[in-house]
Amino acid sequence: MARCADKTDGAEVAHWGMRMRWVARLLVPGAIGLLSGCHWLATPSFNTPTPTTTDLPIAERVIPAPDISEVPENTAPSAPSNYFHLTADTCRDLAYKNSTLANLIESSVVVKRGPFIHLDGQDCADLVRVITAGHLSREARNRAAGAALKLYYQLLELELKSDVLASSVREIDALVKTVDILKDKGFKITADSYELKKQRIELQADQSKLRSGLTKINAELKNLLAIDPSVPGFLLPADAVKVAPDPLDAELSVQVGLANRADLQLLRSLQGNTTDRTVGAVRRVLLGATPILGAVMPSIEKPALLPFVRSVAKAEACQLKSQLQSVLADREREATKDIRNAVDEWITARDLVAIGRSKFQLAKEQVTELEKRDQLGQAVEVELRKARLETLKLEAELITEIVRWKLADVKAREELGLLCGE
Repeated sequence: MARCADKTDGAEVAHWGMRMRWVARLLVPGAIGLLSGCHWLATPSFNTPTPTTTDLPIAERVIPAPDISEVPENTAPSAPSNYFHLTADTCRDLAYKNSTLANLIESSVVVKRGPFIHLDGQDCADLVRVITAGHLSREARNRAAGAALKLYYQLLELELKSDVLASSVREIDALVKTVDILKDKGFKITADSYELKKQRIELQADQSKLRSGLTKINAELKNLLAIDPSVPGFLLPADAVKVAPDPLDAELSVQVGLANRADLQLLRSLQGNTTDRTVGAVRRVLLGATPILGAVMPSIEKPALLPFVRSVAKAEACQLKSQLQSVLADREREATKDIRNAVDEWITARDLVAIGRSKFQLAKEQVTELEKRDQLGQAVEVELRKARLETLKLEAELITEIVRWKLADVKAREELGLLCGE
């Protein structure tokens, strides 16, 4: 038995040795091929370029000038084919109704219709949500109306200035022609044709910028008013701006603003509706208004447990009312500051309108005087046209001051919270 086992073991060893020799015959050539760069086992080639050093020529600093030989001549801006007349009241109303944020707030509050008779559980939270949504929606509509009116008066400014710029270009063309004629006749002229032509080019640049501004403001305003932007045509302000002669009263404005602003009314409503049943819902609103309170305010997450911790909820409601009072007092101080600043800007802007009007009237008087002298046959044509140009410049400045006052008026009414209730 031993011999048989030995023979068997020897046979297996011999067979294993034979297998290893076959493996060696297969692996050794492959290894040699790998080391010798045999293609079928070689690393694939990535065609990596060999780093080289290139010596660039050294020369003087000469930069090729851009080629502007084919730039077309500047042309007068083309007017839109049609306009949509828009009043300030219509602008405000459309922005008020189409406030995306306000409509989103209102559509997000879905509750069962009917009076809140038994304020338990979900009814309490629904009451707070409805109150909060109403005030937040009103504030959003107030801001949307303010943004639309600001764009409306900026649009009015650019439209008025476009007419002034067109008149200025025509006046310069006439002045350049007059100067050239007088020079050819041998007269000594104080006006410089070069400076006038340069001034004309600057006016054309202003016209191009103004046209771009009109396009952008029209697009923004159409978006706020929910007007299809694909409809061709520009919005055209249809109101004549009248600057109010009497200043705003700061103290009265503060009283109106504190009583009317939606953000302050929200805090007062929350304070008045804070009970042990609504404390959870009110807290969530307050944390949204003042997130820092979330780090220190206690929490009762499940309204179902309130009947068992009613005394705790009542204590928390009392504390929450105190916190609301502190937040309200802080917001009232901030609102008072903003209202006073807005009234001061309103008064300052109105005073600047008065100054601009005085300068414009003085220039018009000068033009009138020169026109009388021109009718008498005096050689004042150049001075007359220069005076008209100066008058047009002052008219553009007066338009700027008037619109600046109107923007201050919109801002003041927005700070008072009046744009959504007028």
